[in-house]
Amino acid sequence: MKGTVIENCKPTFFTGRVIHGRKIGRTIGFPTANLQINQELEEGFLKGVYGVKVYHKGFMYQGVMNIGVRPTFKDIKPIVSCEVHILDFGQEIYGDSLSIEVAFFIRDEVAFKSKDQLIQQLNKDVEIADKMFLVTK
Repeated sequence: MKGTVIENCKPTFFTGRVIHGRKIGRTIGFPTANLQINQELEEGFLKGVYGVKVYHKGFMYQGVMNIGVRPTFKDIKPIVSCEVHILDFGQEIYGDSLSIEVAFFIRDEVAFKSKDQLIQQLNKDVEIADKMFLVTK
């Protein structure tokens, strides 16, 4: 099983405001909360996918977070983004603040040749996160 517990990644807890993104995630079955965070924080992480705990209005959820330039969906000017797919969650939360606790690293950011390949990998990422959350409880 891939996924390693992060011990030296700083910071492991941060807060961001949910902003509108391109809404691509929802079209492929993985809606994400795009977070507005400061650039210094973005630079503190390896580009890739992480298992995270998401705190919203007094509740904790598990999620999968990507920090990177989303290389599968090419932009004219790649911009580093932070987006979180919250597991078993379906609320509209634009403008809300989320607190994120980074629990473990899943994989490096990768460019996929197709949306189908990306969807397959996202399903694997969620499966890895589910297993790792069971181990780290």
